[in-house]
Amino acid sequence: MIRRWLVAACCLLLSPSGCNHTPPTGGTKASPAQVAVPANEQELATITLTPQAVKRLAVATSRVRQKTTRRRRTLGGEVIVPPGRAITVSAPLAGRVAEPDAGMVPPPGATVMRGQVILNFTPLLSPEREVLTPADRVTLAEARAKLATSQIESERQVETAKVQLSAAETALGRAQQLERDGAGSRKAVEDAQAAFGVAREALLTAQARHELLSGISLDVEAGALSARQVVAPIAGKLLAVHAAPGETVGPGEPLFDIVRDDRVWVRVPVYAGAWREIDSEAPAMVRELGAALDSPAWKAEPIAAPPSADAAKLTVDLVYELDNARAQLRPSQKVAATVTLRAEERAKVVPWAAVLHDIHGGAWVYENVSPRTFVRRRVAVKYVAGAQAVLAEGPAVGARIVTDGAAELFGTEFGFGK
Repeated sequence: MIRRWLVAACCLLLSPSGCNHTPPTGGTKASPAQVAVPANEQELATITLTPQAVKRLAVATSRVRQKTTRRRRTLGGEVIVPPGRAITVSAPLAGRVAEPDAGMVPPPGATVMRGQVILNFTPLLSPEREVLTPADRVTLAEARAKLATSQIESERQVETAKVQLSAAETALGRAQQLERDGAGSRKAVEDAQAAFGVAREALLTAQARHELLSGISLDVEAGALSARQVVAPIAGKLLAVHAAPGETVGPGEPLFDIVRDDRVWVRVPVYAGAWREIDSEAPAMVRELGAALDSPAWKAEPIAAPPSADAAKLTVDLVYELDNARAQLRPSQKVAATVTLRAEERAKVVPWAAVLHDIHGGAWVYENVSPRTFVRRRVAVKYVAGAQAVLAEGPAVGARIVTDGAAELFGTEFGFGK
């Protein structure tokens, strides 16, 4: 009896279920991925996924390509108003500024239309007098002389602008004909188009100034001088108002500034020792300063602007033009301009989305070596050009690289996805 009791006690100590314990039947849940642990640190892990895991992760691949690329460089730039797109309206003679009859003077920043009344202007003569004093007659004579001089000068500026526009139009037609004949370049046509655009804007500005001055007349009779409306010569934005209602201004003093900013220039200063490395005929991508590389960018075309440089800063200016119809950029705003270098090179290229980085800064990609097997490979990224990563070292050309699902494979390999 005692012997049987000792045998039973030993069985209970050896197994909580007793000596006759039978393990439960039934299969265990299969893992969606199997990671082959490397024998040493020089070997890389291999991940094998189940068909269900491949479908769930939506793994997508892209091949390593050999491609001719050009490096890009991001530089600081400044938004400027092209010549002929800003005009300052000045007082033709001494007078007093008043509010327009229809209301108040538009505030700076307001959008005005051509011909819109900005303010009223009354010459500084005493209209209530029956007879002009000798001093008033002298003032009137000086005012008429200055007005006549301004009108003649504005008419001469219009004629000069017409001649320049005609010459620019002829040069543009000649450049286009040479390009069609195969004897000219596209760059010459673009330069001629830019010169034609500048000449056309200069003519519009000169005509607007002449129209404004032609509408002003001074009569000799006392009491004939009355307030005249000063209108916007061009459509655009009111940049500044220099004279407030009730203020007295002298002849030639500015009244207000108007700017057309639907097209702007971007001036990019480049170090004088490196500016020839930049392809000045390639467009630039302009972003707001401090914006991410994947943020919206605007394409700016190079133009043949007047050459400029800064000797103190050792820089040479490159100028680009872009469409600003939505007013996304403002005059004098600092921007980031990404330009293209001239040098070309053949290198291996993979999508930038396929590159992963570990905690030590190492760059990796996953190569799809078989339908459901992936191997992590080390890569050396030289630079990033848009959505592509240019490699100095990496998998062979033609290898399949995981683009979508690479981060999930990385987590599965190190146990974060389990």
